[in-house]
Amino acid sequence: MQASHIEISNDRLRARLSPRGAALVGLWVGDLPRSLVLGYADETAAGYMGALVGPVANRIGGAEVTIDGTRWQMQANEGANCLHSGDTGLHSRLWSVEDHSATHVTLSLTLVHGDCGLPGLRRITARYALDGSALRLDISATTDRTTVMNIAHHPYWNLAGSGTIRDHGLQVFGDSYLPVDAGKLPTGAQASIRDLGLSPGASTQLHQAAPLDHNICLAPGQDTLRPAACLTGPNGLQLTIETTEPGLQVYDGAGLPDQPDAETLGAPVGPYAGIALEPQGWPNAPHHESFPAIVVQSGNNYRQTTRYILKSP
Repeated sequence: MQASHIEISNDRLRARLSPRGAALVGLWVGDLPRSLVLGYADETAAGYMGALVGPVANRIGGAEVTIDGTRWQMQANEGANCLHSGDTGLHSRLWSVEDHSATHVTLSLTLVHGDCGLPGLRRITARYALDGSALRLDISATTDRTTVMNIAHHPYWNLAGSGTIRDHGLQVFGDSYLPVDAGKLPTGAQASIRDLGLSPGASTQLHQAAPLDHNICLAPGQDTLRPAACLTGPNGLQLTIETTEPGLQVYDGAGLPDQPDAETLGAPVGPYAGIALEPQGWPNAPHHESFPAIVVQSGNNYRQTTRYILKSP
């Protein structure tokens, strides 16, 4: 029987992972008593919280993609569109623990051809590892057919472990974002992050920002590790996110359910209790030729890396 959770730790950090969704459900730094990410003490009902989402994260317009001339129908679970690959996406699956030491754990999952409405026998691994004050996540995958893949990690951060994130400061390392339509699908255009109330090259208090559920454009394609965002809590604790991904979805948590009585490891869950900072490819990429492609060919491995670096005041 799988353990309900796995813990890894070093002298600076302690992380709790769940095989359900390969999720990060708790992360503690030093002697701070509350987790810096939102998570329930009962890890069976967390949804996207802390999980890996995909195999295609974010939204796909019309819940369909065309690959090598063949149309593939995904689940329409958000109106006419598909969000996070539907109800049976990576977040809902029970992953296998392949390797576990004091400071790292590797989990794996296999999607058969047709799972989530997409082609290919896909074998996915996720490795969480602690190194000093950093948590590193390496995701890799193989496929035996041409497919599309855009996996994202979906933790909600609250560096105070309580209250809301409205008093946190956020800096993103991209000058443009993707405006969206009424269905939250990118229009295909790019605009300055100033339109979201964010400042290029500087931190913005989140209570001064516009409503946030947008992709920040970091790069024209996957690259080496580079800064994506810096989040600063009211206690001075700072989180820097580095990633190989070309985009960062920023969601301010406005729609989180109000659950003040739920037993949590971090801040109580409710509107603005945490901010999701999700490195990923640009949303709805198969429907926009100008976006970085998310097609993965047989024989070409999919890889991405993200580092979460914590710095005490």
